[in-house]
Amino acid sequence: MKRSALGLIYLIQGMRNAGIDVDSRLADIGIKVDSLDPSSTIHDSLEWDIQQIISENVDPEKGLFIGQHYALAGYGPLLMLLVTSHDIQTALEKGIQYQKLTHLFGTLSLQETEKHIILNYLPVDLKTEIGLIRAQCEISGTYKFIQDIYTMMGLKMPDMRIDLPFPKPSDPDTVAQYYAYYGDDLHFNSTHAAFSLSNNMLEIKIPSADIITHRIYEAKCIKEIERLNEQDHQIPPIIQYVQDYLELQQGIIPSMAETAFALKMPERTLRHQLQQLNTSYKQIREQIIKNKALKLMEYKEYSIEVIAEALGYSEPAAFNHAFKRWFGQSPRQYGKEFY
Repeated sequence: MKRSALGLIYLIQGMRNAGIDVDSRLADIGIKVDSLDPSSTIHDSLEWDIQQIISENVDPEKGLFIGQHYALAGYGPLLMLLVTSHDIQTALEKGIQYQKLTHLFGTLSLQETEKHIILNYLPVDLKTEIGLIRAQCEISGTYKFIQDIYTMMGLKMPDMRIDLPFPKPSDPDTVAQYYAYYGDDLHFNSTHAAFSLSNNMLEIKIPSADIITHRIYEAKCIKEIERLNEQDHQIPPIIQYVQDYLELQQGIIPSMAETAFALKMPERTLRHQLQQLNTSYKQIREQIIKNKALKLMEYKEYSIEVIAEALGYSEPAAFNHAFKRWFGQSPRQYGKEFY
């Protein structure tokens, strides 16, 4: 399943802010954090593989702090859809409906009891360290999202019971950090995470509600999900993984050896699998550079020098030479003819 690369970017930034040296681990697979492209998409299995590399030997309880660095800005149309909803119930229902646009691996659902509405979060994996740290991050990040969106809607944060699917930490200082973040009504050892509010909260009107804007952003959410679904079925998975990996960064394209390492396979195996599909790492790499070049030229805002640098060329002459080989004319000639 394809998803925004922002989830991975926020995870990396959060790990950085929590004092974890992710940069050196990412350098081993050809990634520079500051070059990651927030507009790119990535297959969830590739994101999981990258996370496995950067979170090795990281205490899962660090996820409490990492998740606090997830930001609202990356939610785009979904964020605007929620804050323009008529009331809290509508916002919750829309959040569940379009959760594919969040950065969660786990699954959200709503449960209503006689007195409470419960937002449940079911982790994808609680048996491995990578699964535990992802769950810790996503639960912490979801709670921060709830806090931030209430602030953005101009509403007071409601009282909330929180259940976590983790054992209570043995260290008293760590326990205190959990209570300081989640509040006093916090409970450990649940089967899943749960955020419970009073049913009275559902009918609270949202001050920023706007039915016209809400419809516009719902259409955008639908369109974005359709785009992600289309990408899921267009090409063989191994080609998709290589493309995703090479498109993650601006101005940097990892080597075949680095790409194979990130995909957790020998370089020879990757080369063979691509040959079986009548393509190669070099062909995929070149096609990505061509597509990026045309996309940057469409904006009409960047000089040839800036475009060359963004595509990883050391000098404009090398980019001009490659472009002429691809399209039979120089970038300037091409720009005048088509743009």
